Amino acid sequence: METSLTFGFAYRGFDITIIGYEIDGGWRMALELRKGEEVEIIRDTANVYPDFNSLRSMAIWAAHLKIKSLTDA
Repeated sequence: METSLTFGFAYRGFDITIIGYEIDGGWRMALELRKGEEVEIIRDTANVYPDFNSLRSMAIWAAHLKIKSLTDA
């Protein structure tokens, strides 16, 4: 049976949702960045994470970097 988990938080005016999808051998990550009506979805199909906590840590870092690039531009 496939499992998915989510984790949400707000940062610098963005609502962030982390989605983890369990697959054979680990977890895949999707990240949704929402600010008002604008939504950007980032999917990490290159990596498989050993557990949801590892995935969540990397997704928080990825969200931070993406938001920094958008707000510092």
